[in-house]
Amino acid sequence: MSGQTLRYAAKAVIIEANRLLCLHKQGDIGNYYVLPGGGQESGELLDATLVRECLEELGARVEVGRLRFVQEYVGRNHLFRDAHGHMHFVNLYFECRLVEPVLTHPLSPDAGQVGLEWLEIARLGEAAFFPRVLAARLNAPETAGAVYLGDSV
Repeated sequence: MSGQTLRYAAKAVIIEANRLLCLHKQGDIGNYYVLPGGGQESGELLDATLVRECLEELGARVEVGRLRFVQEYVGRNHLFRDAHGHMHFVNLYFECRLVEPVLTHPLSPDAGQVGLEWLEIARLGEAAFFPRVLAARLNAPETAGAVYLGDSV
């Protein structure tokens, strides 16, 4: 894997009333949706990463639950290779619960973040939601352990 940067990230799967809390972003591909969360800092435990990132992006504290999905993303293999070709991400998706309401204006929104939106899980496949593979998995029956999603988008 010479020449690639490996980065771990923790992502929050927050579901209420069959809806998923997403960051609404705007960028080169137009409007799209991703889950809150971000890169782990050196010496930081994954649950602390997720609490910090959700406070920044949602303006709310979360309680971190069990690990649901593990996804790798080798940038050079995908559509966004121009921006991410040098990156290899390992994204860890955890069930989370909001312990306070989200803010209308997050403390430190992500680049391109224009808001927050609750998307119906049953309709994720119709939205510009990333990673696409997760949309199908969230609509499938739940499994007992974490699911490895491989190198997917």
